[in-house]
Amino acid sequence: MSISDKRESVKGTFDVIDSFAILRRNEFYLIGRLVEGAMQAGWYAHITLNGSFALTLKIERIEQVLMKAREEYSMLVVSAEEDVVNLLLGLNIGLEAVIISTEGEE
Repeated sequence: MSISDKRESVKGTFDVIDSFAILRRNEFYLIGRLVEGAMQAGWYAHITLNGSFALTLKIERIEQVLMKAREEYSMLVVSAEEDVVNLLLGLNIGLEAVIISTEGEE
C-alpha cells in the first residue's frame, strides 16, 4: 500500500478518554469524542502504543452514551476473544488520539 493510499484510508481522529470491557460479552469499549472526520462500524481504530508499535481494532458498532452532566460521548465497541480483551485492558487505553481508517488487519 502506498503512502497516498494510507492517507486516503484515514477518515478521522477519535479522542479516547477511557476504556473498559465486559468479559462475558467478549467486548472492549473505547469512550471518547470524534474530533475530526467520520467513523462507522466496519472501519478500524489504530492505536499507537509507542513510536514503533500500533494496534488495529475493528469497530463492530458505535453507541452514543451519556456521562456526568449529560455530556454525550461516542463508544466504539470491539469484539475480541477473552485473552485479547484482557490484553487491551492491561494497556490502559485512555487520554489518547486514535486514528480511524477504512483499512486494517483483522
